[in-house]
Amino acid sequence: MRFGITPLELANIISLVSEGGKVNFRRFSFEQIIRATRERGFSLMEVTMDVGFVLPGGLTEQTVTALKAVKDELGLTFTAHLPLWAIEPACPNAIMREASLECLVDAVELVRPLEPEVFVLHATGALAAEFSRLQVSPFIKNIITDQFASLAEQSVRELLKRTKLPSRRIALENIEFPFEGTWRVAECLDTSICFDTGHLLAGYSGPIEVLDFVKRYYGRIREVHLHDGGHNPVGDNVVRRFDHQTLGTGALPIEALLTELQKRRYKGAIIFELTQSQALASLEVIRKRLPDLAIERFS
Repeated sequence: MRFGITPLELANIISLVSEGGKVNFRRFSFEQIIRATRERGFSLMEVTMDVGFVLPGGLTEQTVTALKAVKDELGLTFTAHLPLWAIEPACPNAIMREASLECLVDAVELVRPLEPEVFVLHATGALAAEFSRLQVSPFIKNIITDQFASLAEQSVRELLKRTKLPSRRIALENIEFPFEGTWRVAECLDTSICFDTGHLLAGYSGPIEVLDFVKRYYGRIREVHLHDGGHNPVGDNVVRRFDHQTLGTGALPIEALLTELQKRRYKGAIIFELTQSQALASLEVIRKRLPDLAIERFS
């Protein structure tokens, strides 16, 4: 199996750009981070496209050119996570929806030289998530889900048209939105799926178990975001949800999941959406519990 990581850690970035108690964005080096991540053993990495918005100059054409050279030098493989912060591809406001779409198209074109094997996309954003949390009848909730899914479908369809990407290069992630809505978009447009284990365990995507998700949607799963999580009732109508935790600290059925993927000869990317220390600790958990699991592209 191919395990990788998102190399951009918030704490790491802050330490890199901080100097004398002040922020100096010129200290940020994406190439430096990529090289350091490879030294930790990871050759499969997911590029977080939001960095271009958060850090001025953090992800430019020049940056991508430098990363392409490093990719060729070190034999790296990339996937790309398209922007999600302040993006709403399913926004009912057509002006905001178009602006979100333009950001996504620009991100695809910017990172294209790195030849990402898949582009992970949140088909809906924070607004859709907020509406999905409303305490309303199932009938009303279905109407809301249908409306946002329909708008998301329009945006993803247009994204495919403008970028001319093969539809299976786009992987729609299960996020804080009923997955039946996301699935309709994936099925209609023939996209892939990014299976986020922590989001599912936290209950963000609906009432479905990890192995059931794999068995039901395996034919479209092209990337897995691997992290632990769970959800626990703590009072009347109050649920504690958590994700992005080291493997073995939540409800993830690690052995069953990875055994199922191995049995199916899964070849897609498995990305730890964790800090590097959490990812390395998670790998140790995997090696301890599944000593015979074949781990590729990691040394």
